[in-house]
Amino acid sequence: MTTVRGKSKFAYGAVVAMAVTGIGVLPAHAAPTPAKAPQQQSAVPTTNATTKAAASRSYTYLSFKINRKDTSNSRLSLVYVQVINPDKVRTYTVKTWRAGSGTGSTNSCLKNRGVLPSGDYKIRSFEAHKDGGPHGIHGLAWYVGEHTCKPHGTNRDALFVHSEMLPNGKPGRSEPYRWDGNSDYKSNGCIKLKPSDARDLAGFRSTYPHPGKLYVS
Repeated sequence: MTTVRGKSKFAYGAVVAMAVTGIGVLPAHAAPTPAKAPQQQSAVPTTNATTKAAASRSYTYLSFKINRKDTSNSRLSLVYVQVINPDKVRTYTVKTWRAGSGTGSTNSCLKNRGVLPSGDYKIRSFEAHKDGGPHGIHGLAWYVGEHTCKPHGTNRDALFVHSEMLPNGKPGRSEPYRWDGNSDYKSNGCIKLKPSDARDLAGFRSTYPHPGKLYVS
């Protein structure tokens, strides 16, 4: 029997085998399972949840474009901003209606006569059956608060988007609660729609998010 430095080949092999076993070397077929597999399984519901959360942030707003040549023939639009996911947003106009503001003057600093001042407004409330008292606003009404005009700084207050009707939505017997034609698009500064268009705008509240802002330009 051949020896290696005083020990037999068998004895030397046994020592090597014990040393290898002692340091915990595993056979190739016993490699550990990758730890990322459970994370990959949860990735799909996480993405869906993110998309749903983004979609819930979709919103609408009102846009009033002033016709400087004839303020009673301006345009009011309902605009929808659809957030499909954080990286994909679509904006489109749902519908546009004729609307008026003021008695014809483009000077937004003229109280009770001038057009609505340009700028951003918060839609503070909506009433389906507003009763503004004698000579007040009745029926469908979106309250947009007040705004300071430029350059004179006149504060225009009690501003609404409204029409001419009774609190129950029916036409009155005479002005200012009966719509007689295009002359009724004129106002003291509020945005006015004809009754059927005001009802049309209000009807979208059941299928779209309620508008929270009004942008006038």
